[in-house]
Amino acid sequence: MDEARLRDNLAEQTALYGAGVGELLAGVTRPLGLSQAAVARILGLSPAMLSQLVTGHRVRIGNPRVLHRLRLLLDLAEESPRLTRRTLAGRLAEIGRANADLTTRERPVTAATTVTARTPAETLTALLRAAASPEELDRAAAALDDVAPGVAALLRAHGPGAPERPLTR
Repeated sequence: MDEARLRDNLAEQTALYGAGVGELLAGVTRPLGLSQAAVARILGLSPAMLSQLVTGHRVRIGNPRVLHRLRLLLDLAEESPRLTRRTLAGRLAEIGRANADLTTRERPVTAATTVTARTPAETLTALLRAAASPEELDRAAAALDDVAPGVAALLRAHGPGAPERPLTR
């Protein structure tokens, strides 16, 4: 693959994920003291696939569960200075087993939706937006006003007008 195509692929990764996969990987390997092969194992990718993503030979992470685990690893890397080795090892094992709930009755949650979610509130926002249109969320909130006002408030707070955040910090 020629240099121009690799640069274009890395630029596309930045547009998709907020940074190139190599940059995101560095944000995980250094703070967590992991090798690229160990990160691949935790993510559920082959080391070769992760290498292709890092170098720009591949653009997209096609598996939403892998994206979810990458998000969890990035969050853990931020927390890592405050964690014991034992806690860190346990959390890494949990991330390796993590399976995001990727479907709803209406339509699937996309990989991009999974990646952009960071906090529980942002996760809720992403899931609601993936499950229903703004109009559907407004109608659902109105229908729940008398029966479950707290749920109606959540729909309004995290539905159509709620802000989204990129993958990077």
